[in-house]
Amino acid sequence: MSASRGSGSGAQAKDHFSRVQRAVVFFRGRQRAILFLLPSFAVFAAVAVYPTIRAFIMSLFKGDLTNPRDQFVGLANYLNIFRDIRFYAGLGRSLYFSLASVAISFVIGFAIALLLKNPKIRARSFFRTMFLIPMILSPLVTGMAFRFMYDFDYGVINYFLTLLGLRKIAFVGESAWALTSVILVDAWQWTPFMILVLLAGLESLPEEPYEAARIDGASRWGEFLYVTLPLMKPIILISLLMRFVDAFKEFDKVYAITGGGPGLSSETLSMYIWKTGFQWFKMGPAAAMSIVMLYFVVFVTSLYIRGVGLARDQFD
Repeated sequence: MSASRGSGSGAQAKDHFSRVQRAVVFFRGRQRAILFLLPSFAVFAAVAVYPTIRAFIMSLFKGDLTNPRDQFVGLANYLNIFRDIRFYAGLGRSLYFSLASVAISFVIGFAIALLLKNPKIRARSFFRTMFLIPMILSPLVTGMAFRFMYDFDYGVINYFLTLLGLRKIAFVGESAWALTSVILVDAWQWTPFMILVLLAGLESLPEEPYEAARIDGASRWGEFLYVTLPLMKPIILISLLMRFVDAFKEFDKVYAITGGGPGLSSETLSMYIWKTGFQWFKMGPAAAMSIVMLYFVVFVTSLYIRGVGLARDQFD
């Protein structure tokens, strides 16, 4: 009895020691992981967390740069936002801008990605490189270049329209065309992003489902609808989300091409925030609108993720 008890207690002691040893190794591994992640956390805190906190603190003050004595106003700046019709108009234009730009870039990008996936197309590497050039350019430089191209009298676009026997269009001077002109430029610049992401997804798809579909007699259109689209769903949803968030805060091209005009026809929410802070020197209301814009994007993103069922198990 004593020998069996001794052997049992010894086995329990060894098991306990092994558990402690595994725990020590686990915590040491976590410490190393935390040490490796600290630089990334520091950069994230410097460029994202601190500016957000600073903007929120600024939004609680009047923030009038023409007055050296700042005044604490609490939530007054936020309450004024909900009574500001111009804020809602800018929000609507930003939504329209982002949805239209994302839709155009996605449709064109997906079509080009499907073409580039075809091994029968020659010089695919050359076309892939050429399609990436717009994405490399600075948004402000792109906007200035297209502003000259949109010029009513000397722009190259109107020149070609006249060669075709069509009338000139005041892309920047007409309210009906101003925001649409910026949308087309934004879609032109970021369609390569869609091409890059979607092409990578298409090339990573397994071949077995396509072979099974061909055995069942599926057509090319059937393969696309019932094989390609279901397999590409997670990649499509993520690419659309990333492009929406980026397009919603677009400022550079709006500033360079139209400046928010004519009138307020192309004034997006980012443009209105910039005018409030840097033209009218009201940094408090501008900061409050920035915080509201941030949480609006977070809210829309959360609804999108829940609505489309974008979950981790879709990637398994």
